[in-house]
Amino acid sequence: MNRDNGAIEPDEIETIEAAEAITAEAAATDPEELLAQFRVAASRPDGDWRLALIETMALWPLAEEQVDTRAFVYLIAAEAFDWKSLAQRILAAPDIPVPEEEREELLLDTALPAGLSEEEFRRRIGFAKSSAFLNYFYGVTVEQAILLAVEEEVRKRRYARGFSPDDAGSDAAYEILYRGTRDELINEFQEETDRRINRRERGPGRADGNLESLDHFTYWLFQRRFKNSDPARIASDTRKGLEQLERMRLAQARKNSDESWARPFIDLGDLHTYTPAPRYVRRARRRPVRT
Repeated sequence: MNRDNGAIEPDEIETIEAAEAITAEAAATDPEELLAQFRVAASRPDGDWRLALIETMALWPLAEEQVDTRAFVYLIAAEAFDWKSLAQRILAAPDIPVPEEEREELLLDTALPAGLSEEEFRRRIGFAKSSAFLNYFYGVTVEQAILLAVEEEVRKRRYARGFSPDDAGSDAAYEILYRGTRDELINEFQEETDRRINRRERGPGRADGNLESLDHFTYWLFQRRFKNSDPARIASDTRKGLEQLERMRLAQARKNSDESWARPFIDLGDLHTYTPAPRYVRRARRRPVRT
């Protein structure tokens, strides 16, 4: 880790056993009791339900659970904490006094709840969940951005050679990063984990096979890439993914005319800062000096 600026490096990904993500205090806590306490806290006019939500997540004793017909997985591969999945489960409980539009805003926003910094959010959710939170960030969020960045590189090369647009860049990106086609990797993932996922990459049917399984597949790809790549390649790909995330946030900020979208929800430090080139700027031509 860069101790000066607090940036987290990919080699600090930690294995967090499911039991380790649960403190002794949380293990003795009944989820229904936590939900009852959250209902009371969220109904207080002088309180902030977002901070109460974080406190509830910090004490949540389960790594995964079945609620009605849906399976929630909060700790992917016993290592990566998906806080939004847990937030969604808590907010979807009966009689939660939080307006629907505020719930959607929290779940769709790229920022952390209540305007918290990454450091403060990690402190509030506790040490074990904090480490697992970083695992999810690098293993799912950044990994998806790396895949997207490589897809775009492949498509640009095809355009430069005069080929028409198609989806070839997607499968080529999987082969470049993970040494296999997407279908081959899905087959291997399903055999190893006994999880089934929808093979559709895009469109409304993509989530039919359960988004948690798709995140699990992404984290599995992340682990595979770490095993099969040298440190220099891992660092290069990680930087590529972080820069892709910055471009996406800046594009969203321009679209919404809201600069707060450009502020990353995790402190990446100077190493991970992406500065876009000025738009519509041409390099001045130097005229030859006549003698």
